[in-house]
Amino acid sequence: MTGAAAFADRFAPSEGVAYLDAASQGPLPLAASRAGREALALKERPWRITTQTYVQVVAEARALLARLLGAREDAVALVTGAGQVVNAVARGLDLGEGDEVLVPKHEFPSNDLPWRWLSRRGATVRVVEPDDPSGAVSAERLAAEVGPRTRVVAFAHVSYLHGGVIDPAPVVAAARRAGAITVVDGSQAAGALPFDFGASGVDVYAASGYKFLLGPYGTGVGLFSPATVDRIAVGDVSWWAVKGAEDFNHLPEAIEMKPGAQRWDAHEPASFNNLMPLAESLRLLLEATPALVQAHARGLCDRILARLPPGFEPASPVDPGRRSHLLCLRAGAPGATAAAFERLRAAKVAVALRGDRLRVSPHLYSTEADVERLLEALAAGG
Repeated sequence: MTGAAAFADRFAPSEGVAYLDAASQGPLPLAASRAGREALALKERPWRITTQTYVQVVAEARALLARLLGAREDAVALVTGAGQVVNAVARGLDLGEGDEVLVPKHEFPSNDLPWRWLSRRGATVRVVEPDDPSGAVSAERLAAEVGPRTRVVAFAHVSYLHGGVIDPAPVVAAARRAGAITVVDGSQAAGALPFDFGASGVDVYAASGYKFLLGPYGTGVGLFSPATVDRIAVGDVSWWAVKGAEDFNHLPEAIEMKPGAQRWDAHEPASFNNLMPLAESLRLLLEATPALVQAHARGLCDRILARLPPGFEPASPVDPGRRSHLLCLRAGAPGATAAAFERLRAAKVAVALRGDRLRVSPHLYSTEADVERLLEALAAGG
């Protein structure tokens, strides 16, 4: 077997379900499940846990994430979710009266609410309206809206709602000219869209671990550029991130953070019951490569678009440069879309209903047979 088919046996049997909803929850690979059971066994027998256990799981997860996302290891923070990273930046920047955060319309709440909460300091959020019928905002449109008051440009690499991609490059260039930073939510991109953080110029990149990274719920990653590390104040102090704090009985007089992004690690970062399975998921993705995930998922989505039944239309950008591994569809009316969702559920085809659209999100384990079942269920309402 070649391509994505070579990884089919790395996942549990689908139990008759055509699972096309990795954007909601990516399934744990079998190796990750085994690692999770090993972690639970350690907790059952804590006398087997050593200092090295804590150190090793953190170092391993950090190194694997760095390799996968094109970052230096000292740029990686191990977090519980993308929202933790966005909140750390929102708290750590000295934003107030007259400062502006620029966001596209239809951002997910974790990359929206923390910015709007800054209104109590006098900062404002300016929403950029879509320039695509799907509801997507192009990179060019977002970059053009950066103004003299803009301090942060926050946007999803891949939208949860319509699946459109925003290329960071034009936005990064515009933000730099204005002295603003870029904060990118990669939750729907990391693991499925090739990305080189170091080459991108993005200041902060946040991603949940439980979607296309195939990790446990409650895992995530934050990537921080070297310049951003010095620019963002630390709001929460984790003792793991403080120099000399390992010697509990002789804490340093002055609190000095260790270098790099680990100052934003989640508290109790060595959560081995989460990091041990996450590491196995990351190994699988490094072996497969995000490029293969992207090509396989887009190929399946192309198959859907080519045979879309009458009465349905794409609700994602159709321009090849703005499409991703997610495909959103809708019927002529929200009620018809909801009815199609129920037909899919009855046919054991798992997709997500997001607003007035169906979101289809394949991964390595998805097959042409899954797509055929989806198309048959959609057509059954005609």
